[in-house]
Amino acid sequence: MNCVNRANDVRRMIAAGVAVGVVWAAPPLRAETVTGPCAELTDPNNAPSTDPRVDHLTIDGTPVNVLVPPNYRRGSRHYPVVYLFHGAFSDEDSFSTQTDLLAYTAGLDEAQQALVVMPAGGYLPIGLDYADGTQHQETFVFGTLIPFVEANYRTRPERAHRAIAGFSAGGLDAMLYAARHPDMFVAAGSFSGFVDPFTSVGMQVAQLFAADDVQLCGGSVDWTSFWGDPAVHPFGWERGDPTYFAANLRGLALYLGSDNGVPCPDNPNPDPFLVFAEQTVYGMSQALDQALTESGVAHVTDFRACGVHEFSNSNHDLRRFWPMMISAFGRSAPGQFSYRAADAVQSVWGWTFTADPARAPEFLDLEDASRSGVKLTGSGTERILTAPLFPPQRLVAVVGAQSFPQLIRADAEGTVSFAADLGPAHSLEEGTPAEVAASGGPSPYFVTREVRFVPLASSEGSDEMCN
Repeated sequence: MNCVNRANDVRRMIAAGVAVGVVWAAPPLRAETVTGPCAELTDPNNAPSTDPRVDHLTIDGTPVNVLVPPNYRRGSRHYPVVYLFHGAFSDEDSFSTQTDLLAYTAGLDEAQQALVVMPAGGYLPIGLDYADGTQHQETFVFGTLIPFVEANYRTRPERAHRAIAGFSAGGLDAMLYAARHPDMFVAAGSFSGFVDPFTSVGMQVAQLFAADDVQLCGGSVDWTSFWGDPAVHPFGWERGDPTYFAANLRGLALYLGSDNGVPCPDNPNPDPFLVFAEQTVYGMSQALDQALTESGVAHVTDFRACGVHEFSNSNHDLRRFWPMMISAFGRSAPGQFSYRAADAVQSVWGWTFTADPARAPEFLDLEDASRSGVKLTGSGTERILTAPLFPPQRLVAVVGAQSFPQLIRADAEGTVSFAADLGPAHSLEEGTPAEVAASGGPSPYFVTREVRFVPLASSEGSDEMCN
């Protein structure tokens, strides 16, 4: 099979992609210029929309399309925002050119309108910064893109009016970003999403995409650059897989849609690669559905009886997700939260958790964090900085984090910083064969601490800490 024919085959499967990030720049009003065999691999969307509602921007070198509501330029209303992410080998124009997003939103009532932000993600996006440090996809979304949009458009810049969704690899983006940052979004949708990459088929797809980028598009990426070598560093893949973070999504309006790869009657002879791709993401969507169900997280699924992997299938998903999203806008933040942290330093809901420097990469599990306390499960000495929970300078007894109570004064912001003793810091990366063997022993491998906060009156002393 020659390169061009292979590209034609793979192009259709490629939509199963690997998330969205920031790599290539393009000037406003132009799509990425692709020639040669690479042009056969990428989506045929090199004709950006000329609709006046679409702003074509370049933000920090990255092309971004912003679709504004029909009345946006005539009024002063501040709107909620939904971030839409495309799959691999697509670009910022994909939702505008391969779905009826523009026509659909044009027909909605004013109360159903939202700003739509569609960033370019390059050819091989993964939803995280690359493990080898060469691409900073997550950093761009949260450090540059969202702040830019909220500084330059009339948005409602808070979690209660911010949503995220995507097709294929963009579905991975949506679910992973929402799971890692549940304090940033109130709704998330996956449209035929590549939402369980740490599987044998997920690793095969990653290798295929990297090889085609090198052979057909002149890239130089190695597939282990994404999440690391799974045989050596499996935790890198775990922290990039939404099924490992299902419980973090509690409280969001969640939608999972997928066809099953069976050809529909109106398309009896689809390309075999489109069949394979939808079968793949269908299995991944079912895996995330199961993980959410086991974690007791409410969500909506729409698993359909036929259909192959085509971007236009997002038309159906948009119509299911959009009303859910609109209804979720304005939803209050939870009074307490549970969270699985995967990074050495992780901030969420105003709290910051810093791992023991000697600890190997592994999860830290938090339960029921609130003004009353928090339950932590992990290893090593974990440093915790709470959200502003207390009156400034109030004395707080932190009970249960150590073998003895700690008396700590809240700072001027009302936060409290303390250390939790979770036993010796583990030296084995989570998920490696050695760690699996060690964690399966007769003794508990992780240490759990139930921490209680007791605010003290200024006259109260150490006796109160021990009550």
